[in-house]
Amino acid sequence: MNPYSLLIILLAVVSCTKQQTAPTRLFDVSIGVIDLSRELMGNWEKVCFITPYTNNDAVKQLLGFNFDVENKSAISVLDSITLVVTVNGNQVTEYFETPRHNIDFSSLQAKCFTKSNARFKIVRDENGWPNMQHS
Repeated sequence: MNPYSLLIILLAVVSCTKQQTAPTRLFDVSIGVIDLSRELMGNWEKVCFITPYTNNDAVKQLLGFNFDVENKSAISVLDSITLVVTVNGNQVTEYFETPRHNIDFSSLQAKCFTKSNARFKIVRDENGWPNMQHS
């Protein structure tokens, strides 16, 4: 194989590869209530919901510090996910994407909730999609 062809193929593969991808997490929506203080392990003070099409500037306003969501998630370009972020002090301790067809955390808007206040009721919209309501 021609070395130039190999180089072109290698560059094409690398350029199409996303550098970092947020993990995906699904929830059991049949239970009626999601208590994130019990569902999410680790040391965190608040959980924040980053809604579709949110960029780094909006995340900085929400969290109070920089967090590069544009390179860690597809949230800035997709409307099919919500990015869930746990925060301790001025650090993100965990983040993951939740498909909105599983549970629509974006119905809570772009907000943060303290760990002691992170309990949410699952309600179905007129189409039967699971949305969240703060309880």
